[in-house]
Amino acid sequence: MDLDEAVLRSFSTSYAEARTRFLDAARGAGAAIAHFACPAKGPAGEVLALDVAYIEGAGAELVVISSGVHGVEGYAGSAVQIDTLLRGWPADGPGLLLIHFVNPYGMAWTCSDNEDGVDLNRNFVDFSQPPRHNILYDEVESFVCCPDLDGEGRAAADAAMATYIEQEGFDHFIRAVADGQHHRPGGYLYGGHAPVWSNLTLRGILCDYTRRTRRVAIIDVHTGLGDRGAASMLCINAPAPAAERASRWWDNLVLVPSVDFPFAPVGTFVGSVWDFGLDAELTVAALEVGTEPVERAFGALRDRKWLEKFGDFDGPATAPILAEMHACLAPRDIAWRRAMLEAGRKAVDAAAAGIVHDASA
Repeated sequence: MDLDEAVLRSFSTSYAEARTRFLDAARGAGAAIAHFACPAKGPAGEVLALDVAYIEGAGAELVVISSGVHGVEGYAGSAVQIDTLLRGWPADGPGLLLIHFVNPYGMAWTCSDNEDGVDLNRNFVDFSQPPRHNILYDEVESFVCCPDLDGEGRAAADAAMATYIEQEGFDHFIRAVADGQHHRPGGYLYGGHAPVWSNLTLRGILCDYTRRTRRVAIIDVHTGLGDRGAASMLCINAPAPAAERASRWWDNLVLVPSVDFPFAPVGTFVGSVWDFGLDAELTVAALEVGTEPVERAFGALRDRKWLEKFGDFDGPATAPILAEMHACLAPRDIAWRRAMLEAGRKAVDAAAAGIVHDASA
């Protein structure tokens, strides 16, 4: 199947379509399927679910691809997963575990947060200890979470934000908002006060499916970071041997927080999976494919947070806000989708080849 045909067969335009396509592809590939019902419903009252497809491998190696940790970004991850199934997984290769829409609520509602208003990718922290207090966030919340979408109030908030960035620098501002925070419920990138449903469900799935594995590769698919269509692999908190494997498998695509980009997010899935107690050699990265400039993407997320916190989902502002979320985190143009799928193929194929090579070394 060539790339253009794969784009048409793998990408979707709604939560329901993506789920149907994924399950159809999984059945066609002979995968074992499991469903985990989300405690919340979709915009039309529909049932939401995290779905799993598993293909047993020839040995004790497993490639895991997860999508939708950040909700609406799941359109891209779903396409990578569907394409992986449609291309055919080798019977003599490693096992394959596809975790589809880790945050189904965010996917269905076109947002990044979950049903609790929590950013799942800041929720993977040790809640037996007080979460880190991001003091920088306190400096920016008043204009980041402005109660006005337009008018004088919004203009004043925008002016305050511009002044802050001019005085402190854009990298400082990005650290304030992107590192995440746990002390302002309803705020931007709120990490929660306890493990949420998606967190607990994902941990359980990984523990169950990796029991008989010796080596596990995990690719968590995201969008929005980097130049449009450009791919990178983010390694967070990786022990030295795992970081070396990631660099060897994915070559010059590997980036490290605070070294290659200005913020250091706390509580991410790929940065915390090392603490899940999985009894296997792990190689883990987040595949990121860029979309729009960070300023525009932040604006889309800021307006979506306004809609969640202050707006009316049935009001006239909703459609343009959701359209901008798609433009910034789930673009629909063929050129970007082609770049996304090509990046996914390269990342998955490199992981499969790398884990088999390491097993035979």
